[in-house]
Amino acid sequence: MFLDAALAMLFCVIINAIAAYIVWRKILAIHPIQGVIILEPKLFRFEGETLKVQGEITQKSRFYGNSIWLHIKGFSEHHWLIISANGVNAQSYARLKRATLNAINCALESK
Repeated sequence: MFLDAALAMLFCVIINAIAAYIVWRKILAIHPIQGVIILEPKLFRFEGETLKVQGEITQKSRFYGNSIWLHIKGFSEHHWLIISANGVNAQSYARLKRATLNAINCALESK
């Protein structure tokens, strides 16, 4: 495919840099810096400067270390949202974790 090994390495570096940039932009989009979370019995709302998400927490939500990866089923589309434990106070994080566990358990019980 390539006649020169240096050209192949340069091509790989450029492609990897582009892929890393795209992944970094996606992660920044789902990991907001600031915002307000509103938890209601069957509704989750997040409002930030650039992102507004509303819907239900689904069973695809997960816990990884000190963060919660929320999968929100909106009215017309699905969203991922990452909330870090060090980004909110301990009581708010516990409430969010409890709501996520409740959503996961209710979805599993309904099957």
